[in-house]
Amino acid sequence: MFKHLLSYIFPITLLRKSSKVSGTLSVTLLSGKYLLNSPNTDYSFGSLQRILRYGLQQIGFDAIAKQKNILVLGLAAGSVVETLVEEVGYQGHIHGVDIDETVLEIGREHFQLDQIKNLRIFHCDAQDYIKNTSVKYGLIIVDLFQDDQMPDFLFTPPFFSQLKTLLSPKGSILFNTITRTKSEKQRNQDFVQYFSKLYHIKRYPKVEEENELLILT
Repeated sequence: MFKHLLSYIFPITLLRKSSKVSGTLSVTLLSGKYLLNSPNTDYSFGSLQRILRYGLQQIGFDAIAKQKNILVLGLAAGSVVETLVEEVGYQGHIHGVDIDETVLEIGREHFQLDQIKNLRIFHCDAQDYIKNTSVKYGLIIVDLFQDDQMPDFLFTPPFFSQLKTLLSPKGSILFNTITRTKSEKQRNQDFVQYFSKLYHIKRYPKVEEENELLILT
């Protein structure tokens, strides 16, 4: 209780743990809220939760709530799952994928991932998962980072071409990207130009200043 009150004055670090994938991870208590951070960015809750919530709002909570299956690529500690369950009221199946075993351990121990009844967790590479699943999804959330870096494969044709085969009719993909530099902004521009042949794409730049959300349908 004392730490909880102090967290409204300054952040309190509760745990530091090394990850082979993400570097040093920390669990912090700030203003009564638990956050998971990597060395250079917010991994779960905090600004990331606000960013993805904004994207979900653009798709529409009512439309999301009607979907049978949702896929989260880059589960981390599950902040977007919390939004889906508690704010959207989603009761369908959520499949969460993350390659980082340490992140998932922290999610289970400190963010109660295992208590979310409609969440099934897959510890594997997102590329492998989408190649091997036969499930159709009404919403796919792509939030894949290694610390504050985005893997190059996200911006190559095979990945999003494969995702297209997993979308149910009228399904949506919510793609979270970082656009801090000119090269990152150009990367997104090139992505949109290429994949506009396959998807209808809406762009939402400068979300929390540094992020651009792409919604592909």
